[in-house]
Amino acid sequence: MALICVPSLDQEGLKSKISQHFGKTPYFVLIKYEDEKIENVQVLESQAKHTGGSMTPGEFIVSSGAKTLLCGNLGPKAVQMLQNAGIKVFIGASGTVIEALQDWAEGKLKQASMDSACSDGHI
Repeated sequence: MALICVPSLDQEGLKSKISQHFGKTPYFVLIKYEDEKIENVQVLESQAKHTGGSMTPGEFIVSSGAKTLLCGNLGPKAVQMLQNAGIKVFIGASGTVIEALQDWAEGKLKQASMDSACSDGHI
């Protein structure tokens, strides 16, 4: 079973648009995915500092128990923090959460590295 996290702009679950600004995403969609099937979907409001919370988006994801993150892109600090916590980070996601999940399942998303991280100050 995989617990997958996707940053989103709204609370529409699988139909949510992906938030392209990881550090300021208002929501995270958590997907329990097993045997190529979606078992459960949960939408959590971000508790990140940029949205008035007390932790970084990376800390929030680590505390969620997710082991995989699908996102558009993110900064080097976030990549390093998540990878150090054992979370696999995939970039290049766009469209809706379900589209990102399908792209990941088909191997279309690229695994993040320090070289591929966004370098314009975003976290």
